[in-house]
Amino acid sequence: MTAGGPPWPALGAGPPGAIALPTGGGPRRPDPAPSGARESAQAQAAPPGTGPHAELPARLTALTRLTQIAGSRAGGGLSEDLLRRAEELVDRAGERLRLSASHTVVALAGGTGSGKSSLFNKLAGADFSAVGVTRPVTRDAHACVWGAAGSGPLLEWLAVPRRFRYSRGSALDGGEASLGGLILLDLPDHDSVVGGATKQADRLIGMADLVVWVLDPQKYADAAVHRRYLLPLAGHSDVVAVVLNQSDLLGAEEVEDCVGDLRRLLYSEGLHHVSVLVTSAVTGAGLGDLRRLLIGTVSEHRATTARISADLDGVAAEFAPHAAEQAGRPAQGGAEGEAGLVPASRVEQLTDAFSRAAGVSAVTDALRSARELRAVDFVGWPVAWLADRLTGRDPVRKIRLGRLWAELRSMTSGPSGAQQAQIDHALTDLADEVGRPLPRPWSQTSRAAVRSRAEQIPAAIGAAMGESLPDEKTITPWWRLAGALQGLLIGCEVVSLAWIAALVVLGVFHAAGTAPRLFGDVSLIPWILIMIGAFLLLGWLTASGCMSLVRAAAEHERASVQRAMRQKIAVVARQMVVGPAEQELGEFERFRGEFRVAAGS
Repeated sequence: MTAGGPPWPALGAGPPGAIALPTGGGPRRPDPAPSGARESAQAQAAPPGTGPHAELPARLTALTRLTQIAGSRAGGGLSEDLLRRAEELVDRAGERLRLSASHTVVALAGGTGSGKSSLFNKLAGADFSAVGVTRPVTRDAHACVWGAAGSGPLLEWLAVPRRFRYSRGSALDGGEASLGGLILLDLPDHDSVVGGATKQADRLIGMADLVVWVLDPQKYADAAVHRRYLLPLAGHSDVVAVVLNQSDLLGAEEVEDCVGDLRRLLYSEGLHHVSVLVTSAVTGAGLGDLRRLLIGTVSEHRATTARISADLDGVAAEFAPHAAEQAGRPAQGGAEGEAGLVPASRVEQLTDAFSRAAGVSAVTDALRSARELRAVDFVGWPVAWLADRLTGRDPVRKIRLGRLWAELRSMTSGPSGAQQAQIDHALTDLADEVGRPLPRPWSQTSRAAVRSRAEQIPAAIGAAMGESLPDEKTITPWWRLAGALQGLLIGCEVVSLAWIAALVVLGVFHAAGTAPRLFGDVSLIPWILIMIGAFLLLGWLTASGCMSLVRAAAEHERASVQRAMRQKIAVVARQMVVGPAEQELGEFERFRGEFRVAAGS
């Protein structure tokens, strides 16, 4: 400051008559809004109006949702640092929009000896900020406010020390009214060796609405400035300006060469339309252009939203690789909501694979054989049944029938061994097909979703098959009728044999003359034998016909049970595999939708 002091005091403690911010007990720096409250706060705090940045609240809300979706999927290619910076941007933007919309924060940033403090003093009209040439002098940020009313909370948020706040409120009637609403910051040197100064500069560069980089002819191409600060601001041309100061040290041609080289560097860094001014704090050259730049920025009231919008563009660009639609992705179905994200044909293939792994065909074939063996006891030919009993083959049939049902019960308890390997193979195929076309981390998370319930699938398939299997003691009613008919025929055969025996006995004992003709006429024996043959033939034909019906019914039951098993296995596949996969794919679609809004598409 000059020896006599400035014509107006600092915005803080000062002598009587000092112009200070209305503090009302000292407004505190607003706490970051919790993530759940950010959306409504952003929508309410956004300044009204239309134009290219009118969708800013919706973009901030979308970025909040984007980070919430991605938060549980950090890693696998999705940087936790990116999520942290996105959350910080939402918090910072929410705070800035809630604070004074009538003030524009412009920061003068630069390195040691660039002359930014001199420019700050020239613009402010007083030596507020100490000037150094060979070593950093500005240890804390200084602020000069044109129109102090309502700027207190914003300055608190910026954390500018009260002793370094100055007001031009008393001079607004003297040609400064066009700058009303400007908060001009003189930042610590970015290359300062003073402890904490660089950190302060970095923080305020990220919070300012417009950043004016003050460079000098000796270090305007400093790689540290371009790599660390200007290059990350690619796409921020609307909220960045560059000043080549100390032009009094150069000739006209040298100024032109420096400006041309500087523009080339900025263009290569993506700052294609950034304003480049030439000034001299010593002679005052170019200060009018700089002042007009500030007037234009303040009068348009767009710097705040332009800066947030540019920051949103930068963060959204980093999310873009994780939201890319890639070739080879399966076509979506036509179902509502998230259903159909896995094609129906692929679900059918998965059901087929699970059915093969569980041995559905073998189970239903065994069921058919068991039904046929069980029906023999009712509709079979009694003569063949008696022959089996006499030759010892009937116990073998009984044992085979018992083994068939034991196998059925074991196979419906769930796949194991090689069958489990087939299930794992089917899951791996589907996981690869679903995940391969997706960007990271969705390629990993969708694969994990497909296999999320792999250990529960065998038992679920076994239970589904067991529910579809009929009772082993089930007997078709007509079997009993057929059995009664066979019993009647065998009874007729027994009666016929007894009749022949009676005729033979009476004939041997010469009692045929005293017996009734029905039992005494030996000539009836051939006819009785013919009757026995007829009964045997009728029993055989009945057994053959009934067994044909049994086989047809068993085949129908086999097909019906197989369909029921496949339907229940399809339900298992949808609930335990397709459902989790479609839920994750639905989250990816929601992520892409929020990304498009956050990116301003």
